[in-house]
Amino acid sequence: MRSSTVAKVGSVVAAAACMGIAGAQTSGISARLGAFFPTNSSASDLGSSWVAFGIDFKLNQLSAKVPVTGTQSYFGISADYYAHGGDNDIPVALTYNLRQAPFTFSAGIGPDFRDASDLVDTGVGFSEQVGVSYDITPGPVPFFIQAKYFFASKPELSGIGVYIGARF
Repeated sequence: MRSSTVAKVGSVVAAAACMGIAGAQTSGISARLGAFFPTNSSASDLGSSWVAFGIDFKLNQLSAKVPVTGTQSYFGISADYYAHGGDNDIPVALTYNLRQAPFTFSAGIGPDFRDASDLVDTGVGFSEQVGVSYDITPGPVPFFIQAKYFFASKPELSGIGVYIGARF
């Protein structure tokens, strides 16, 4: 079980490195650290927080129409990790983002890689996510707070992530 978790974390790091190469061709990387709160788990898990972190890459080469004057829209790739005990999930998503400073709204879909020992279920599924972030500080490296809701392929791994992060 432990080697499986290490392998999954290693896979996220490798994927982030590959996306980092793609990110070098774009501008806009953000990293975040926070807590995840499951909303559909066993009674013992509800109310407990899990460690969570993630990274986003803005994809400038994919154009997105600006729906409202004064906003920016773009596509991106988001990778997250949240874990508690023997359970963890790694959702990776293609996201659509709408920015109207200081807020950024996002929605994404993609695979999630789960290892849920309590559920005796390890595998890959399809997941969705929605989020909103608020820039705390302007400047060359703005900090932000963010809330994301993850609709995991297994409802027991669905919940809300609350983060603080920085945009580069």
